[in-house]
Amino acid sequence: MATALVMGIVPLSVAATETSVFDTSVATNKVAASLYGKTFADADGVRDLGLAAISPLVSDDTISGAVAIPATPFAGALSFTSDPTDVYTVALTGGTRLTVVLTGEAQLSCDAYLYEPYTTDANASYAMAGTLGDGYPKKLTFDVPSGADGNYHLAIDAAAGTGLYNIAWSTCPVPSGPDDSIPGIVPSSNSFGDTLDCTTDSDDVFRLSLAEGKRLQVALTGAAGTDFDLYLYAPGSTSVGLDLPIGGSAGNASSEAFLYDVPSGGAGTYYLVAHAATGDGAYTLDWSVTDVPVGTWQTRSSAVPFSVMTGSVQGFLNLLTNANDVYSVVLTAGDRFDVTLSGGADTDFDLYIYSPTGAPVAWSNDLAYPERAVLDATTPGTYYIEARAFSGSGAYSLQYATSRTPVWIATSRLAGDDRYKTAVKLSQSAYADDACATVVMATGEDFPDALSASGLAGAYGSPILLTRKSGVSSEVFAELKRLGARKVVLIGGTPTLPTPIATSLTKAGYTVARVAGVNRYATSAAVASEISRLKGSTFAKKAFVARGDLFADALALSPFAYRQGYPVLLTRTENLAPECSAAITSLSISEVYIAGSTSAVSAAVMKSLNALPPVTMPVVRLAGANRYATAVAIAEYGIDFWWGTASYAGIATGTNFPDALGGGAVTGSKGGVMLLTDPKTLSSPTSAFLKSNARDVKSSQIYGGISAVSDDVRSQVDGVLK
Repeated sequence: MATALVMGIVPLSVAATETSVFDTSVATNKVAASLYGKTFADADGVRDLGLAAISPLVSDDTISGAVAIPATPFAGALSFTSDPTDVYTVALTGGTRLTVVLTGEAQLSCDAYLYEPYTTDANASYAMAGTLGDGYPKKLTFDVPSGADGNYHLAIDAAAGTGLYNIAWSTCPVPSGPDDSIPGIVPSSNSFGDTLDCTTDSDDVFRLSLAEGKRLQVALTGAAGTDFDLYLYAPGSTSVGLDLPIGGSAGNASSEAFLYDVPSGGAGTYYLVAHAATGDGAYTLDWSVTDVPVGTWQTRSSAVPFSVMTGSVQGFLNLLTNANDVYSVVLTAGDRFDVTLSGGADTDFDLYIYSPTGAPVAWSNDLAYPERAVLDATTPGTYYIEARAFSGSGAYSLQYATSRTPVWIATSRLAGDDRYKTAVKLSQSAYADDACATVVMATGEDFPDALSASGLAGAYGSPILLTRKSGVSSEVFAELKRLGARKVVLIGGTPTLPTPIATSLTKAGYTVARVAGVNRYATSAAVASEISRLKGSTFAKKAFVARGDLFADALALSPFAYRQGYPVLLTRTENLAPECSAAITSLSISEVYIAGSTSAVSAAVMKSLNALPPVTMPVVRLAGANRYATAVAIAEYGIDFWWGTASYAGIATGTNFPDALGGGAVTGSKGGVMLLTDPKTLSSPTSAFLKSNARDVKSSQIYGGISAVSDDVRSQVDGVLK
């Protein structure tokens, strides 16, 4: 039996007061999103109202070019600057209720609007219904008047940013009975039965008067073959179609159960909804109200102060009796507080940071660990950190560190007399003495192997050192000694790193391993397999794909590959390399990010990637008008998804590879972004990125000598950042 248990989402203790609780509106959004991740149906058959994308979508930007709405759920991509609107056509008949739920990536702000038949302009002022507000999920409901049959138009419109959105939609008859909509009816008893039909009577609504400090527990059992769900709506709700639920259970079976703890100040009339997702038949519903066990919810008044400014704590959360833990830390203006939460495989615990007034200022409530939040404090005072159970029970670990928010320093240069010495300089700038037991090494005479190695270097916490085919230089041997290396991992076969290279390292006392394939594509696949092996259960099953015959796009990816442990797989431009396809399949890669436009990685390759069985999310293309703009697009996307930050910018030439081959590992080790530029003048996309992120960039370094990136460019970088 698949059920989705959702708790109350506001911290509570019996003695809680208005000054001791938190503003938890952010957490409410996750509750609603989780409840809509299930299947719904209408008279035309089953529809999945989940939030996960099932395929990439190509759609037009105008009503005249609208495409038929795909089966629910589906995904699309928008960019406020280049592709702001997608329009779909949906056939509706009078007496039908259309419900649309919109979610999107954090960096994309978008809304949904519904237009009547024969509308020719997707202008929001002409819309019959729409979503507004800042947080996802957003919900749109429209009841089609009698006699108003036709092809309606659903427009998804970007207000700002770039990213993916998800649409889940369903239709049902417009409710008409007293128990079909809010305010509903009072339950006849604490245990009763009724019937539902997904096509003619999909909702039964009951109103319950609940006091703060009380726990509502509800269980529903439906007839065999049905999928009935439970939803709870807050006091003040006016419509099941328009408002979002605050609790409930929405699995894919006939039985559901949930509990909800009424928060401090939350007394009032709540609305409990039994909903038919699929099927029809009888159900029984049992509900009870008891006191919330003392100590279930912690508040600011019970926060445990951190004893040190950097450290870790462990705890145990249980949804029934210990739903959250709250800690406190005193910060001054200019402090940076970085906290990470991890939990067991069968848990979903979330992380929130609150201001001295209890307002959320940073949070992470994804569906996978680790949860990480970073706060740069601008106001001194006591801040609060909450570890909260969303589902499951078990142990957790909280790591935190306090430092000063970095301040910008002038751009410096990392360069040696040649590419090999430059790689050594890069290593020396980022890795302490005796810091790397294992070091990754690649040829400096070509780029593919070194760029494929970025994710592996990240798994080892290693720089990427370069060598000639003719032998390892004395400078590289000296750097291996400084790093405290005991093992060297060679990337590439004997044509690029001949056997004498390995022999010389072995004679010097190093254990030598080689990761290689018959060509650059096979080598990148072999590296991916090694990353997966090293990371084990923490392997994210995400990968980058870049063209294998040019270096720029893969170079821009390399810091994020290092930081996140995502492999960089190489492909041919026009056809998906079989080695790449095989790696994605064998490693069960579910998310793929392409670097570069269709001239770098064709639409045919993207289509092939989307068709691979393990790839369950739409393939994302990170691209710009040229290599410089593509690097910026990659950087912006990575920042939006916390792959890295703009606090550190590594800058390399976009016209040649040697001086920057080791730069990806260094940039990744510092959590930064890699930008490319013309050697003689700062490229416009790079300049624009630095300007828009100047407040966040605290350190910038140029990789390579003045022949790679001129001093004029360095001056231009400083001019933008000052």
